[in-house]
Amino acid sequence: MRTLDWKRTLTGILAYEQPFAALDGERFERIERGFAAHYLVDRLSPDAFRFARGEGYTRLPRWDAFGYVDRGAVARVRADEVALSAMGDNVAVLPAGWKAIRFTLDIRVILIFWAALIGGLRVFVVDQGHPVYWIGGFVLIWVIHARLVMRSLDGKLRTWMARASWN
Repeated sequence: MRTLDWKRTLTGILAYEQPFAALDGERFERIERGFAAHYLVDRLSPDAFRFARGEGYTRLPRWDAFGYVDRGAVARVRADEVALSAMGDNVAVLPAGWKAIRFTLDIRVILIFWAALIGGLRVFVVDQGHPVYWIGGFVLIWVIHARLVMRSLDGKLRTWMARASWN
C-alpha cells in the first residue's frame, strides 16, 4: 500500500512511498535510465537521483499524465535492519533490504494552470454558484491529476522493470 505525504501534496508536491521489496542496484538503474529517457537526471547517491526537464527534454506521448511532472526525486528506502538469532558469542546481522521506493513529483505548474482557469471562469465568465463549489471542483481536479500521474508512473515502472530477455 502506498504511503502518501498529505502535507506535501497540499503544496503541489506529490510525495509517496511505494512498496518494492526486490530493488537491487540493477533494477534501480533501470528506473534511472527510464527517467533519463525523458528528463535530465542528476545522481545524488547509489540510492537516489533527481530529475528535471532539461534542454533535451523528450516530450511524452500526448495523453500521458506523467508529462505533467516538471521535476522530482526518486530514492530507495531501506527496511529496518534485523538481527538474526545469536549463536554463542557470534551474532549474524544481514544488511537491510529495500522496502520501498520514494517518489517526490512536482506537479505545481499544472495545478497553477487549473487554478487560474477556474478562477478566470469564476470571475470573468460564469460568476454563479457558491465559491465552495468552485474550490471543490479544483480539489477534484487536483485529486484526479495526482491519481493519473501515479497510474502513469506505475505503467512506466512495469515497462522499465520488464526484462528484455530471460537468457
